[in-house]
Amino acid sequence: MELTLRDIPHFPPPWAFACTTQTDERRGRIAARRSFVALKLCFMRAAAELRGVSGEHLQTLVRQASEPIELWLIRGSLLAALERAGESGLMHSDRLKEALDAALQEAYPERPSL
Repeated sequence: MELTLRDIPHFPPPWAFACTTQTDERRGRIAARRSFVALKLCFMRAAAELRGVSGEHLQTLVRQASEPIELWLIRGSLLAALERAGESGLMHSDRLKEALDAALQEAYPERPSL
């Protein structure tokens, strides 16, 4: 009779799964970071359209943001400024809303779209 791995009791050993959990967690962190970077780039492009002191201030706030919640807190001011910036601002405002909707849909798949 030939012995296979399935015939060995307790195979695979419990420690064999330790690496897969860390890898899945790491993949999740990497995916979350990529999503944040994509959202931040969208915010930076939108803020680059703004002129004046308030535009410079919003650009600085976006550049300094290191967490998604910081971008979320800036969104209202940025969207309001973009709406006053004319046609180009409205285009960036629409893109920003789409990016926020995509990020929220990714984080909360059961949530309805805006």
